[in-house]
Amino acid sequence: MHTIERSGKAPTVVCIHGYCQSSSYWVPTLDRLSEHGVHALAVDLPGFAQSGNEPGPYHMHALADAVEGLCERRGLGRIVLIGGSMGGVVAQHLVLRHPDRVARLLLVATGAFTTDPVSALARADSIAAGEWNDAAVEPIVRGFFRLPPSTTELARYYQIALSASKEAAVEAARSNASMRTLERLGEIRVPTLIVQGRHDRSRTPGHGALMCEHLPDASLVVLENSGHTPQLEESSAFHAAAISFILATSDE
Repeated sequence: MHTIERSGKAPTVVCIHGYCQSSSYWVPTLDRLSEHGVHALAVDLPGFAQSGNEPGPYHMHALADAVEGLCERRGLGRIVLIGGSMGGVVAQHLVLRHPDRVARLLLVATGAFTTDPVSALARADSIAAGEWNDAAVEPIVRGFFRLPPSTTELARYYQIALSASKEAAVEAARSNASMRTLERLGEIRVPTLIVQGRHDRSRTPGHGALMCEHLPDASLVVLENSGHTPQLEESSAFHAAAISFILATSDE
């Protein structure tokens, strides 16, 4: 798997991107963590971005196991795990499947089930039936942001989205639509921080609050000026909360 990495000391932080995103969505987070001497890396999941040619399967369990495999090969030990959007779903499955790997969990713009799986599966079917081009990824990318980025930035995000294989985009979308972790969240015993954007249209603050009710040790931060990518849209506020949470690992 392709990674972007910043050298440093413990804790080691691993960031997982969302659907049709990439490790580059976490570069500001890696840079902030590096300023604090933290070892941090972000992955491109199999089938996505610079890992676009890696074989599947691309369902949530397989993606979680792929990240675990990377951690094992790299000898990373216990990590702080960050997952955004679909990456937050992958992160939940990683903790549930490999509980000894994770010391702390940061979930961003994500949830424990899909509110309307029928519509989500229909969108996946539409992707499967159509061309994998700018028109296909345009609504996906625009849904990441409360306010549209510049034309140049949007073009870059379109290219990142299109670098995913169509097979991965379809299979991951179908898997994400069908997965439900809500009833298992009580098994996640590590400290968890949930960050939601007030204006997120797909994963609302209500999703975060519901997750908090089921997690034994969780807190929720709602960022008032963010949509679905608070680490980019409201960077200062996001990183103030995230870094405080991450650095608390050293006190444990």
